[in-house]
Parts: sequence; C-alpha cells; structure tokens
Amino acid sequence: MTVDEPNYDRMRDDLMREVRRRTDWKRSRKRVGVFIGAGVLVAATTGGALIALASAELRHNSAYCYESPSLQSRAQQVGDPSPMGDDRVVRAIDLCESVWRIGVLGGEDDGPPPNDGRIYPVPELIVCSQRDGTLAVFPDENGVACSDLGLEPPR
Repeated sequence: MTVDEPNYDRMRDDLMREVRRRTDWKRSRKRVGVFIGAGVLVAATTGGALIALASAELRHNSAYCYESPSLQSRAQQVGDPSPMGDDRVVRAIDLCESVWRIGVLGGEDDGPPPNDGRIYPVPELIVCSQRDGTLAVFPDENGVACSDLGLEPPR
C-alpha cells in the first residue's frame, strides 16, 4: 500500500465502529425511554390506588351528623383519622354527640359553634348507612327508622 492509496480496511473498521456507537446510543436512549414510561405508569397506578384506599378509609372513619331526621337538614361531617376499635356505629354516635354537645347542631344559627363553654343537650341518635357506606346519624324523633329516610341500617 502506498501513501496515495486509500486504506479501505481501516475506513471500513472506522465506519463499522461509528455505526455500532450510534446503534448502541439509540438502544440506550430507547431503554431510558422505556424505563421512564414504566416509572410514570407505576407512579400513576400507585397514586390512583392510594386515592381509592384513602377514599375508602375516609368513608369508613367518618360520619354525617344531621340536625333533624331528614337528608335535607343541616349536616356536619365528622371523622376520626386514627380510630380505636372496630365498632363504627359507636364511634359515629360518640362523634355526633360531641357535635351536638358543643352546639354545632341544634343551635339557632348556621354559623360556627358558640364558644360559651356551655354543654348543649344531645338527643337520642340513630345510625343509618348511606349508599357509599358512610354512616349518617340522625336524632331519633317520633320513632323514625332508616327505611323512612331511604337508607339502610348500618353495615
């Protein structure tokens, strides 16, 4: 081989090395894209599951306290983020009794509870289950039953 003659073997080797380098770069970039896509999918699925679980937990640990035996009456949602025990009905009654006791329900106005230190009367309460599983607590007036309100007994 002379100085003027091209070295085809070396040119072929350089060309093949460049093709391999670019192919490897495209493959690694594709892998990164696949991993990022998979990570986004896992995060979205996990987030959706956590929202569903949180929603179910909220329904399980909360109740609506109604001022009269009607779904159209004034209501106050109450909840216990870290409940002790498994008796939801007893917990719902306790929470709603507290709302009545401080004057949130049964008062003259719809504003915030009075801050007068008084203990307000608490009526007898009944507990029903709403369609979404949340408990609804009503004053027991005139022997009202859950079926009268279009609801079911607690589950």
